[in-house]
Amino acid sequence: MTEHTPGRPDDLAVGSLVAGYRLDGRIGRGGMAVVFRAYDHRLDRLVALKVLSPELASDAAFRQRFIRESRAAAAVDDPHIIPVFEAGESEGVLFIAMRFVRGGDVGSLVDRVGPLPAARAAEIIAQTASALDAAHAIGLVHRDVKPANMLLDGSPSHDRPDHVYLSDFGLSKASLAVTGLTASGQFLGTLNYIAPEQIEGRPVDGRTDQYALACATFELLCGQPPFSREDGVQVIYAQLHEQPPSLRRRRPELPAEVDDVIATALAKSPDDRYPSCGDFAAALRTALGLGTAGADSGPLRPHPATELAMPAVADEPGAGEPSAEAAARGAGIAAAAPAQPFAPVDPSRGRPSAPAGEETQTAEPSSGPQLPQATRPAAGAAAPGGDTRRGLTEPMGAGRSANGSTASDDFDSPGPPGAPRRSWWRSPLAIGLLVVAALAIGGAIAAATSGHGKGGGHGTSVLRTVSLPGCTTATAKAPTLSGVASATTVTGGSPFGVAVTPDGQYTFVTVGNAVEVLRNTGSLTPTLVQTIAASGADKGDSFTSDGKYLVAAANSGAVVINVAQAVQGAPDPIAGWLTSPSGKGAVEVLISADNEFAFVTLQGSAEMAVFNLRAALTQGFSAADFIGYVPLGNQPVGMASDGTFIYVTNLGGTLSVVSAKEAETTPTSAVVTTLNDGCGSARALLSANNKVLWVTARQSDALLAFDTARLVSDPQHALIGKVMVGEVPLGEIFVDHGTRIVIADSNLNGLRTATSNLAVVDTAAVLDGKPALLGYVPTGLLPRQLAVAGDGSTLLVTDQNSHELQAVRVADLP
Repeated sequence: MTEHTPGRPDDLAVGSLVAGYRLDGRIGRGGMAVVFRAYDHRLDRLVALKVLSPELASDAAFRQRFIRESRAAAAVDDPHIIPVFEAGESEGVLFIAMRFVRGGDVGSLVDRVGPLPAARAAEIIAQTASALDAAHAIGLVHRDVKPANMLLDGSPSHDRPDHVYLSDFGLSKASLAVTGLTASGQFLGTLNYIAPEQIEGRPVDGRTDQYALACATFELLCGQPPFSREDGVQVIYAQLHEQPPSLRRRRPELPAEVDDVIATALAKSPDDRYPSCGDFAAALRTALGLGTAGADSGPLRPHPATELAMPAVADEPGAGEPSAEAAARGAGIAAAAPAQPFAPVDPSRGRPSAPAGEETQTAEPSSGPQLPQATRPAAGAAAPGGDTRRGLTEPMGAGRSANGSTASDDFDSPGPPGAPRRSWWRSPLAIGLLVVAALAIGGAIAAATSGHGKGGGHGTSVLRTVSLPGCTTATAKAPTLSGVASATTVTGGSPFGVAVTPDGQYTFVTVGNAVEVLRNTGSLTPTLVQTIAASGADKGDSFTSDGKYLVAAANSGAVVINVAQAVQGAPDPIAGWLTSPSGKGAVEVLISADNEFAFVTLQGSAEMAVFNLRAALTQGFSAADFIGYVPLGNQPVGMASDGTFIYVTNLGGTLSVVSAKEAETTPTSAVVTTLNDGCGSARALLSANNKVLWVTARQSDALLAFDTARLVSDPQHALIGKVMVGEVPLGEIFVDHGTRIVIADSNLNGLRTATSNLAVVDTAAVLDGKPALLGYVPTGLLPRQLAVAGDGSTLLVTDQNSHELQAVRVADLP
């Protein structure tokens, strides 16, 4: 094994060595770095290895300052700062090796369970404040404090409370500003936690971190940050000009004094905040009636250097290549001014006095800075990803006009009456702000073109809940759709699974002990390329995101097929088999976004099998590829994943929510919750923004819509829409940019009063509680699974009993 020096961190392959650390898998990616789970063979331990982008590593001044500050952070004597084992450079690769913490991050915790009990939230904040004050004492300012950077070391219990680590020192201070990288497109910070002085490019100190900590506190106590808005520009304006909302209005059981504490820590001027983060945490505890004990009031649990741990990687959907909306979600901003030490305290005010020369006035409320028409977001438009809360720091383009001047040169921000107009639009922030505005416009376009609006099932404004349907054989009434062009192709078996290559050129169909490969010709009749013998391949199939491999459910696992060889007609394109030791009845396959893991539902043994797909492909298929079983029960069949959770349908009428990360590491404990979801659920489908889960309830003859945010935090109120669709609905798929769902009504019960068909449903109407079933398209005897071919113009349906693949022209659907 040799050292590998990549052009970019993403180029690093599993098994490569970086500075003596073996890369075992990628666990996250942000705008400036990729984080790997790595093995330190010298000390026989796992570490989290963060590899920085080459743009940063190529700057000599940044390299020196980064290593110096990372080592300084590692030397801070506080039990709540993530231990840094090493920071340095190896053959052009800039890296940090730190403790690998298994407990996940606080942001994910809040996403999973909702607002935290006051005592638990206060304890987390106290420990984070301890870490920040220790860093501030030696002149380090974090500048990106948020729940996603607060790591939990294991699961708490009565005698083992949370132990919190604060991560990402070394990247979140003034290093980029000092090297000039802020001017060339690198910005730091996360909008929902960014302080006004950081936005305006003024000097920052520990009170800047306190502001972010207060935003995080608000989120821990009520489930969202104080200034959460529809797009980035609105968040920035709120951070600069608006007062924080009342926590007590959202949680009436909290004492009124909590609002005063939060308001002080969120003061627009640093002078009006608490002298330190510890003072803020102590005031919070007092206001909550928890006494004055802080993070270190009791003995700390030991944390030996060899203990395994996991760093926070915010909102990383399966650690794969993110969509444009996911990348934009983490767009952040940082000031260009270097970090300043804490200001001295003015005894007369009990607050720090401003450093000499620092502008401390608070901008008066106004109508807000007006962007030029070309850069204003469309009314009601959401920025890509919608929510800036959980994003990682991302790079942002510098965006200049044709003559080389910055796009914001003509705009000033309003200030107090009589004060000179401060041209913060001319600060380094302006570049980033205009990019945020551009992203908001992009979000509006995306909503119109890719189903991220209401038709795509965003569910952000849907607060109503509906009751679960019971079992029924009632048949929904809807017209048969005329004028819908379709054609059928006879297959060589009993077709079930159907999947189209990412380029849209080929279709793979499981036909029972074989997989057929067809070439999409642009017409409604694809042509057969070859039939691949594969014993047991008679259920669902799925492609890796790069389109290199098809993984088809078979027996106790899956068969893996080399796509390039298959479409060229190679006689044996099977790469290998994934086999679990005791599972049976494989039904569906889900591939993690980074293509590292394969998940297979095993209907016959009530489990989900987890395999290391990447290891199988790189090291040869063997029994070692099997990681373990996730126990599910109730005949699991369908799956969908947003990267954080895997949603599994069960024919027994339950929906299991599984932690994706736990499934990859400790599958036996990966189930987060299981809830009723109708009568005999079959398939699961996530909206483009992952906010709505669509489930076909086969014995309820219905399509159900669940709010994914509530599935864990408030499952009793997670069902937000339902519509009767036909007899025994099975497969489902989005068409027309997510504004429609087409469902395979199988009539599996063989009722004489019903027929098999394709139901066409208006997604927005379902969420609005309006009539949503638009009509039926006739099919053969037992339609099962669906896929979309080409450029989205053709819908493909497997018909198990007719032994046909049906193609339907999407443009003809209502």
